Amino acid sequence: MISFLKLIRWPNLLLIVISMKFTLFFVVYPALDLDWFEGGMDSGEFTLLVLATLFLAIGGYLINDFFDMDADTVNKPGKNLVGRMFSVLTTQVLYWVFTVTGVLLGVWLSYLIHQINYALIFLGVAGLLWFYSEKYQCQPLIGNLVISLLSGLSFGLVWLFEFFALSNKAITFTAVQANFGLVNRLVLIYMGFAFLVSLLREVVKDIEDFKGDDRFGCRTFAVVYGKEKGRVLALGIAFAGLLAAFWFQYYFFTAGFTMLFGAFFVLDGFFGLIIWRLRGATETKDYARISTLIKVLMLAGVLTMVLFYFEF
Repeated sequence: MISFLKLIRWPNLLLIVISMKFTLFFVVYPALDLDWFEGGMDSGEFTLLVLATLFLAIGGYLINDFFDMDADTVNKPGKNLVGRMFSVLTTQVLYWVFTVTGVLLGVWLSYLIHQINYALIFLGVAGLLWFYSEKYQCQPLIGNLVISLLSGLSFGLVWLFEFFALSNKAITFTAVQANFGLVNRLVLIYMGFAFLVSLLREVVKDIEDFKGDDRFGCRTFAVVYGKEKGRVLALGIAFAGLLAAFWFQYYFFTAGFTMLFGAFFVLDGFFGLIIWRLRGATETKDYARISTLIKVLMLAGVLTMVLFYFEF
C-alpha cells in the first residue's frame, strides 16, 4: 500500500484536493455571497469533479512512470517503482482503470449539470497526459507548458462547473451575477500563479533529471541547450513569478484585500529564496533542494485562499 501511494504521488493528489476545495469554499462562495452548496453544484456533483480530476491525475502519473521507466533507473536509482515493485502490465492496467473511470465520472458530472459537451474536457485532459508522457515531455518546453497549463486548470475547472451549475438555477444565478467579474479575476490570479510555479518546477526538474534524460534520448530543454541555459531559463521564470506576485499584491491592495496583500509577502520571500538558490546551483542535489522549495511555494500559495473567507 505504501508503495502504491508513492506510485500515485499522494502528496500531489492531496494538493489537488486542497486546491479545488479551497477554490470553491474560500474564493467562489464568499465572492458570490453564497453558503456552501447553496447555489451551484451540490456536494455529490463537486465530489464527482474532484474524483474525476484525481483519477485522471493518477492515470497521468502512472503512464508517465511507464514511459520514464528506463530513465528513472538513472534519475531515481532504487526509488523507481515501475518494473521493480509494480510490473509493466500492472501499471498499464491501473492506468486504463483510473483514466477511463476519470473520464466517465466527468461525463456523468457534465450530464448532471446539463452541459454534456464539457465531457470533452476530461477526454482532452486524458489525451494530453498520454501524449505528454509518450512524446511532449521529451521536447524542449512543450511538455513543461502542457503540465503547467493542466496544473492551472484544476482551479479553473471548479469555477467553470460551478458557473454552469448556477446557470440552471435562474433566481440564484441572477442574484449573484454581479460578482462574476470578481470571481473571474480571483480564479485567474490563482491559475496564473499555479501555471508559473508549475512551469518553474518542471524546468528545474528537467535539470535535476539531466543525466537519465540525456542517456535515454529525452530531449528536454536542459539536454538540448545545456544545464546552464536551463538554469538561466529557470531564473527567468522565477523572476516572472516574482513580478506576477507583486502585480497580484497590487490588485489585492487596490481591491481592499489587506490580509491577502500581507500574505503574499511570504510568497515574495519564497521566490526570492529560489532565485538566490538558482544563482549558485551547480549540482543535482542543489536542484533537488530547489524543487522542494517550489513545492512548498505552491502549497503556501494555495493556503492563502483561506484568507478570502475573512476578507468578505
